[in-house]
Amino acid sequence: MKETRQPLFVGVDTVRFDFGVSRAKAYEIIKELNKELKEQNPRAIVVSGKVNRIWYEEACLKTVAH
Repeated sequence: MKETRQPLFVGVDTVRFDFGVSRAKAYEIIKELNKELKEQNPRAIVVSGKVNRIWYEEACLKTVAH
């Protein structure tokens, strides 16, 4: 059985869709989430313009990622 994996990072289009906001606002949300992630986890890897999927789902969608 083949396992399908989700990407490790969420991009601007996903944030736009989930929140129903403009591209510029989605980038603001990503920037804020990355800032919070880095403050709470200084060793975390942050990618400009994208946000860690687990962090995003827990912080914004209130789901527990597995």
